[in-house]
Amino acid sequence: MQHHGRATISFNGQRLRSKPGATLNLGGVARTPDPLDDGSVGFTEATAAPELSCSVPLTRDLDVEGLRALTGANVVFESDTGRSWVIRDAFTVDAITVGADVAIKFSGQPAAQV
Repeated sequence: MQHHGRATISFNGQRLRSKPGATLNLGGVARTPDPLDDGSVGFTEATAAPELSCSVPLTRDLDVEGLRALTGANVVFESDTGRSWVIRDAFTVDAITVGADVAIKFSGQPAAQV
């Protein structure tokens, strides 16, 4: 059985040449334990934003300013296992860090499996 090894990331149909190690937090409902005096444990719920983190090599044709200004995009995370998720209405989070690699984070609506 194949395990996840590589991810393909694209936004608005344009492939992003990401390096190994991209991760996706699906977002949605996050539960926090709420222990009680009688020894039982309940939970509270809150909405959690998704987060896709990746790094891409800094090249001449990488549109860093376009990525920094990205809003309203469809960002797709495709695993080599055949599973894929899309973050709709996505935008870049935090300031983009530029060096030999460019660190990018995306967020938006909770990721939905496609």
